[in-house]
Amino acid sequence: MPISEGAVPPAPRVGALTGYATAIGLVALATLAAFLVDSQAPIPNLSLVFVLPVVLTAVTFGWGPALTSAIAAVLAYNYFLIEPRYTLRVADPSNVWALLLLLFVAAVISAVAAKSRQRALEAIDAVSQARAMQTLARGLVEETSRTGVAHRCAAALSELFHAPAVVMLQDPEGTSELATGGGAQLVQADLDAARWSMSSGLATRGGAYPMAEATLDFWPLTTARRLQATIGVAISGRDEGRPAAPERLVEIVSGYLAVALDREAYARELLETQVQAAGEKLKTNLLAAVSHDLKTPLSTILFTLQSLQRFGSTQDADTRSELLAAAEAEATRLIHMVENLLDMNRIEAGALVANLEPMEPADLIAAAAQRAAQALEDRRLVNDASGGAPMLVDPVLFESALANVLENAGKYSPKDSTIQIRAGRDEARGWIEVLDEGDGFTGTPEPMFEKFARGVEGDGRPPGAGLGLSIARGFIEAQKGRLEARNRDDRSGARVRLVTPLAAQ
Repeated sequence: MPISEGAVPPAPRVGALTGYATAIGLVALATLAAFLVDSQAPIPNLSLVFVLPVVLTAVTFGWGPALTSAIAAVLAYNYFLIEPRYTLRVADPSNVWALLLLLFVAAVISAVAAKSRQRALEAIDAVSQARAMQTLARGLVEETSRTGVAHRCAAALSELFHAPAVVMLQDPEGTSELATGGGAQLVQADLDAARWSMSSGLATRGGAYPMAEATLDFWPLTTARRLQATIGVAISGRDEGRPAAPERLVEIVSGYLAVALDREAYARELLETQVQAAGEKLKTNLLAAVSHDLKTPLSTILFTLQSLQRFGSTQDADTRSELLAAAEAEATRLIHMVENLLDMNRIEAGALVANLEPMEPADLIAAAAQRAAQALEDRRLVNDASGGAPMLVDPVLFESALANVLENAGKYSPKDSTIQIRAGRDEARGWIEVLDEGDGFTGTPEPMFEKFARGVEGDGRPPGAGLGLSIARGFIEAQKGRLEARNRDDRSGARVRLVTPLAAQ
């Protein structure tokens, strides 16, 4: 996991052998420098030259290499620079005190420097851990899935411990899901240890009983909603040793993980409840639409058939023709309603395939007006499509969409009112719009494009299932167009515009 912007990088970890070897090398360099200075111009207090490698070693590698550097400095100073040279004997007793003082000063300086280094490393680690926790908290807020939550926690653990880490989740059905961080690669023993830890509720240590072959330490987790998970980190058997108290960081990440898992479970249950409620509402609306709007045509057809069967011999030709015409109109209306329901199902299933071709607006308007002729009875239809240009549409889908818009205008316009159709173009798009003289939209028009939405509630509403505008929008969007609706500016009424790309000239 890359360190986020502004984060403090982890403190460097150097191997023990490297530290001791560097300490001896620095003393050797100091000895050479002191020998060269003494051979050119002997100066007093030459032993101070050996304090420098002790300080550098303590700051860089810690107490052990620093103490080694101090002892090596005393021995080198005695062997190369104190008479008799090239032996460890001391001829002048005052030089003994000088050597002891050098050892004491070097030891004190190495202790202070090593302590400062340790505190600096702890401060760097603390800042790095705080950054990692902050990044984890922000990331979990954005996550909406169990898998994403597990991966973020595994990455955070890997950054906190500078080691491979894993998070294993178990759903109520018993299926396990594994997320890794830091390049973790689990063997079968690790998987067995994780499952054992989860089932027993006990932590395990890599390489220890009862999972001696496992390489990761595991800690179990059970959330408030009884969801189970296991956290694993490869911190045992490392060169730099196992952290002193890894449980503190693990408990913090476990808390984040538990809250995120419970939140995701609550969100999933809420979504399922909403989907179920929406399904029930859809069933209710469909039942209401079918029961209300199918009753009249079916009753009319039944009445016509019964009348012709019982009294057909006594009825004249005009009466029979009138009854048959009424039955035919109601049957057509019934078929149209079923077609709308099937069209809505095609839209929701994503099964619409638009076969685009250039079409003149006048031809589209004529075909749609003929399909909507029954709904436009007793209304004046004014066709003003002279400003239109060829549009790239699917003729069947566009005519159906425009017919639904015209039928909707006819249903919600008073008798003897005018319904106007206009056409035009706007840059690379053409449009056809329908203007009526009804009451217009109450508030924003957007709710009218939902399924089973009706402009008038109660028994006084016009016939239909409330699918016309919803189907029209679905058909137009399938043709890479859009459907716009708003109230008229010049008078009361609604304006619905169907916009699609223009055909290439």
